[in-house]
Amino acid sequence: MMKKVLMLLCSVALLTTVGCGPSKPDAVIAPPYNPDSVASKAMELYDKDGDKKLSADELKACPSMLWSLKSIDTDGDGAISDAEIKARIQGWIDMKVALTCPIVKFQLKNGKVAKDVIGKNVVLTPDPMMGELLKTSDPIAIDDNCQCSPSTPGNQDNLGGMSYGFYNIKIDGTNYSNLGVEIYDGAKSSDMDSFVVELPKKGK
Repeated sequence: MMKKVLMLLCSVALLTTVGCGPSKPDAVIAPPYNPDSVASKAMELYDKDGDKKLSADELKACPSMLWSLKSIDTDGDGAISDAEIKARIQGWIDMKVALTCPIVKFQLKNGKVAKDVIGKNVVLTPDPMMGELLKTSDPIAIDDNCQCSPSTPGNQDNLGGMSYGFYNIKIDGTNYSNLGVEIYDGAKSSDMDSFVVELPKKGK
């Protein structure tokens, strides 16, 4: 519960202007997301059969969107349409959050701790569909609880955190591949305070 409160405060604080008087800094600005552009690029990259939808099989090439398939697929047909992608990006915009402070947790598909990733560095890289909107995170080590709190460099006013978006994940020193996550507070289950990324049984 405490982590939820801290993450909410982080997101809210990053929306506000800090300080007072002549030196008052500007409010932190969110990336200029364009739902049409992101959806069009996603279809160009991943819609291999040209049906204007991204199936679960096609999304294996886009693990960050596959991570959110169930929540983005609002009509329940098991695929993500152009309209559903646009709606998701609009959801980011409507949240009016410039940066959020994500906690990314890694675990095996059986729910057990993935001990082989502890101490390994993680980097989150924007999926190509995002264009030039987002930045790659700084490397950060996974702690003893198999968690980390990634942040991008050069944020306004040197604030920590990351912008909403679809990101691919690389864990250094392992063979885990095809990992991704959608950093978006609305993408998490209501009972979760972290973005849970499931790993296959072995990454070495």
